[in-house]
Amino acid sequence: MFEHLSTKTIARGVFYFILSLTLVSTLLPTTPDGMLVQAQTDLSDIQVGVYNDVGAHDDCAIALYHWLAWMSSNVIWIDSESIYNGTLNSLDLVAFPGGSPGGFAATVGLDGIELIRQFVANGGSYVGYCGGAMFGTDYLNLAHGYWSNDIPGMSGGTHLEEMVVNQASTGPDLSDEPESYEVLYWSSAYFSPTEETSIIPIMSYTQNDEAAMFVVTYDYGTAFLCGPHPEFEEGSDRDGTTLYDYLDDPDSEWDLLKKVTQWLIDESLATPPPNPLAGAGGILILVGTTIVVVIIGIAVFVIRRRSSL
Repeated sequence: MFEHLSTKTIARGVFYFILSLTLVSTLLPTTPDGMLVQAQTDLSDIQVGVYNDVGAHDDCAIALYHWLAWMSSNVIWIDSESIYNGTLNSLDLVAFPGGSPGGFAATVGLDGIELIRQFVANGGSYVGYCGGAMFGTDYLNLAHGYWSNDIPGMSGGTHLEEMVVNQASTGPDLSDEPESYEVLYWSSAYFSPTEETSIIPIMSYTQNDEAAMFVVTYDYGTAFLCGPHPEFEEGSDRDGTTLYDYLDDPDSEWDLLKKVTQWLIDESLATPPPNPLAGAGGILILVGTTIVVVIIGIAVFVIRRRSSL
């Protein structure tokens, strides 16, 4: 069939054969670097970095560190230099304490903000309290909306405030949690998402039913953003600080926060939706498509060759 084809024509056929293989191969699904497909709830294997640099409130950072360490996570301090030297690549979760979101942004810088955003997008988890939560929305853009501390009937200052648990949460399983907790309110805020952001509330204020804390997914990653301060253990020294210990908290939110953290890790490690081109079926589709493309290519060359004779 091919004895009358010139060397030039055969070379063209080989070229288009290779080109067709390359084009068809682009149909195969890809997975982001570092994505795992096994859910992992053993927090003792989790690597966590707590930000403690300009903008961070010392006691907030200490309480956040102790809460994460209480879950048996492997916790280290990080700063702006850590973010730039690649430390995020070794972490599963990065946490920003209460403090100044503008101070965080100024110290981390635009490039550092982008590094943190990409860390979450590629399957990492982010935790932010108060200023850290606002940094997560206003600068990292992990969720779109606004924070407000204009809560009807809420007195200012710092006190324990009853907050309602979302027992019907479609994220972390909170079905066996109590209906409410007494949580440290420190001129805290609630979050109202825009239409483009879908959040899962964790606790809400009784005064306006708005989210005091919530979780959200961001590409392949997850975030927990919290206006009040459940990381503090008022009346207990296990948070590593004596701040507000004069407030005798009747309950601890740490067990609930552990469930939230487990969900963050599990959800960020979840397998992406199945792709029809993946696995053995994908190989058959690739081979079949390639054969069809090659046959068509050779037929076109043969027809063109014969028409030129």
